Parts: sequence; structure tokens; C-alpha cells
Amino acid sequence: MFKKKKIREDFDEIFKSGDQKRIKQMLEENPWLLEEVSEEIDEEMEDEEEIIAAIGVMEDELGKPVSIDDILFCLKSDFDIKQSEENIKKMLENIEKLNLIEKKKDGWRLKAEGEKICDNFLNKHLGELNL
Repeated sequence: MFKKKKIREDFDEIFKSGDQKRIKQMLEENPWLLEEVSEEIDEEMEDEEEIIAAIGVMEDELGKPVSIDDILFCLKSDFDIKQSEENIKKMLENIEKLNLIEKKKDGWRLKAEGEKICDNFLNKHLGELNL
């Protein structure tokens, strides 16, 4: 048990450094790490998918780029999700780096891949949402 904890800590440091060769080597030596990392990424992506879906819903409703206030409103009213503005800003930066949204003068707009993710998310969660 202690050995896994140490390996996890070492991997986190290597992952943060961005050393692709060492990351690959650690994953090959410890295949269980890949499953753990995948689960963490899936959890993070779920939050980002919610943001993407909120942008898509509000963009359709308003017909223009979406502000942070619009995103917060949609998350709360349609998805029953509370997020801080600070957290939304961080996720928007990450989503923008993935080239799924683009920042406009007055808000954010989905790009083609972001639209696909939005549609998939909404289809997958349709029965759960208050749209």
C-alpha cells in the first residue's frame, strides 16, 4: 500500500513536469496508474462538459456569445449545479486551450468540436435536466 502511494506521488511530480518520456515509462511500469489517471480526467471532463453544455444551451437561447453570468445562470437553473465564478473561469481557460470554445468580445462561443460535446452531453443527460 505504501509503495503505491509513493509511486502515485512520484508520478504526480513527473506528470506536472510534463516529461513525456518519463510519464510513458511510469505508465508502462505501473499500468494501474493509467486507470487512476483516466478516472481523474473523466471527472474533470464531466465538469467541463457541463460548462460546454451550458454555453451551448445559452448560445441557442440568446443567439450570441455567452457571458459568465449566463453560464452560471444556466448551470443553476437548467442543470441544478452551483459553481463559483472563479472555477468557471479556470474551466473556460482549459476548454479554450482544447480549442472547443472561443473567446469573443462579449463572451464565449462553441466551436464545432464543442458543439459535438454539447450535443452528446445533452443527449446523455436529457432525462435528468430541467430544460
